[in-house]
Formats: sequence, structure tokens, C-alpha cells
Amino acid sequence: MSIASTSIAPFEFAPMPALHFGWGIRQQLTDFLIQNCPKKLVAITGKTLAIEGYFGHTLLNQLQAHNITLQHFIISGEPSPDQVDEIVQQCDTDTQAVVGLGGGSVLDAAKAIAGLIPSQTSVMDYLEGVGLGKPFNVNTCPFIAVPTTAGTGSETTKNAVLSKLGQFKKSFRDDKLLAKHVWLDPELLKTCPKEILYATGMDAFTQLLESYTTLKSNPITDALAWQGMTLFQGAFEKINHANEAIQQEGYSNLMLAASLSGITLANAGLGAVHGLAGPIGAFFKAPHGIVCAKLLAPITQLNIETLQSIDTADATQCLEKYRQISQLFNTITTQNSDVNLQNLVQTLHKLTQHYAPNGLSQYGLTSSNLDKVIENCRSGSMLGNPVRLTDQQLLNALKQTF
Repeated sequence: MSIASTSIAPFEFAPMPALHFGWGIRQQLTDFLIQNCPKKLVAITGKTLAIEGYFGHTLLNQLQAHNITLQHFIISGEPSPDQVDEIVQQCDTDTQAVVGLGGGSVLDAAKAIAGLIPSQTSVMDYLEGVGLGKPFNVNTCPFIAVPTTAGTGSETTKNAVLSKLGQFKKSFRDDKLLAKHVWLDPELLKTCPKEILYATGMDAFTQLLESYTTLKSNPITDALAWQGMTLFQGAFEKINHANEAIQQEGYSNLMLAASLSGITLANAGLGAVHGLAGPIGAFFKAPHGIVCAKLLAPITQLNIETLQSIDTADATQCLEKYRQISQLFNTITTQNSDVNLQNLVQTLHKLTQHYAPNGLSQYGLTSSNLDKVIENCRSGSMLGNPVRLTDQQLLNALKQTF
């Protein structure tokens, strides 16, 4: 009797930060920082989080009360290379750690700043595609991440996304930028406006789905992505439940799903949704999570249709993964695999209609200005898409987001 087997392709798995997870665990952060960084810290937060009554304000006051020299900077909107360089130049080179408290943009900025403080070099020396291409052979400052949204997974990745509106959106990427410690307190999500939580949550879900079906997935990323999608399934409904225990479960599931999405994208890459979202973010002031949400169903449908026309083992395996996701989100499934695949597309459409209803046309996208998006989408995430989509297919997908 012969046993069929499929060998596991070679892969690498990036380092991970130390994770501290738990409802209310942020209350232990001050003591942790005092013990590990007792002299000099840099704190990067969003504007709201530094207001009295929010945790950021409390944390800053507690640290200053223990005579820690603290430099505090606010990031509003997506960070630019100029903003990062300006903050770095104001920071003391002997800073013991950089604490980033906020959403993905805050964490990306804090990550880049931590990487550059000791050397006082410019991020444009290293920024992918538009920088000078210098090797990142410098000392870095420890980075501690405290996310307050459940979206980009920046807390568990080694790249900081920086942008200049109208010009580029690129990554500063190196293993040395990875956070040393990540503090995941789902209770912080309660301060996040629901519309932002929905948009960032859809980004996390997109990252999980894309890293599960990407060309570069491996058994470890598959396991983590599947766990993340399982956590995401039903989480929005739970955070809106009248029962506080169920709400807590929903927030906890979202927080962990987002961090898992960062791990999986760092190790398996992404796909065409993020391939398009990058240049859209560079040329239009469109929220990244909403862009991903609007593109997810059209791109998934195109991927499925194209895969169905390919008679290879890899195509068959990827279609099976899409069927598995459909079964996860649909309680009623059929023996007809094509119907199950179409059910997945319909499920993604419903998620978007309910939680990210606004079209991308309100951010300036029109049928006549998409060429620059297509021209700049072929590198990075697009390379991991399970099939190559034509420019016309991508244009058709974009037009469905208006």
C-alpha cells in the first residue's frame, strides 16, 4: 500500500517579540518600564491618547512621577519620513527605550524612530524603493509596542510604513526594528471609535485571509492565520452585544487576531488587495482599512475565477483554502464546491457593506485616475498573490469599490 505525501517546501520564520496579553494588563506596564528603563524614555502617542482621562496621559504622569526623563511626541495621521527624522533629531541618543502607544501609524512611526535614535541617521537612507539603499548596519533603541486598535499588526512586524501623500508609501524594514515587547490589552479597544475599529479590524482580517492564501504561506503561518480568522469570525457582533462578558470576548478576539495577522504577513506576505492598497494610500487620502475592506470581495472573486481556470496542484490547494474560509464563515454549506466559493465572496461583500459601507469615490478615486495605481502596484504584496491578475482585472476590481 503506497501512501501519498506532499513534502513541505523550505521556509523561514522571523523572530517574534515577547507578548504580554490580557484584559487590563496595561496596568502592569508602568512597573515594567520603571524596572527595565528607569532613566530615559521616548513616548510616541496619538493626540487623543495623551488627553486627560485616557491611558496615555496616565502612563506619562506615572513615569514622570518616578523621575524618568521622558520625551513625548504626538503622531497625527500617517507618518512621513520628514516627521520621523524631525523627531529623531530631538531625541537623546542614550534613550533606553521608545514606547509606542496608539494605532498602526503611531506604532510605525515609533518603530522607525527607535531604529534611528542611536545613529541619528535619516530614514531616507534606508526606505525601500525611494531611499538611498544603504545597509542598516547601526545600533537601535529597544521598541515597546502598545496597540490601541486591532488592525495593521504593526506591533508584531519588522517594517514601518511611511508615506508622502501624492508620491509614495513605502516600508523601512529590518529585523532590528522588531519590538522587544508587545503589550496587548483588549480593554484599550473600548476607547476606539467603532467606525475605526471596524475599518482596522477589516484590515486585520484581510491580512489573515491573504497570508493564508498567498504563494509564500507555510504550515506555521497557515495555523496562525486560521486561528486569527477563527477569532475574527463574529467578533464585531460580540463587541456590540449587551452582555459585558461577550463584549470582552469580542474585543479580546479582535486584538489577538490583529497581532496574529502581523506575524503571518511578516512571514508569508500578502496579496493583490494590499498590492493595490499601497499605491492608493500613496496617491489618495483614503483610510487603509476601508481600502482593504472594499477590495477584499472583488479581488477574492477574481482570484477564485482565475484559479478555476488553472489545472495545477497549487491552484487546487489554494481553492481548497478558499473553501475552508467559506465554511468557517457560513454555517450552511453544500457539497457543491463552486457554490461554497461563491458563498465566500457573498460573505465578504456583506461584511464590507455592513462595516465599511462608504465607497472609495469619496476619497477621490474615479475611473479616470486609476492608471497611477496600476502602474505602481506590481511590487511588494502583489508578488504573493496566488495568481497574476491582469491590469484590466485589477481596474475592474477597483471600479467596484466606488
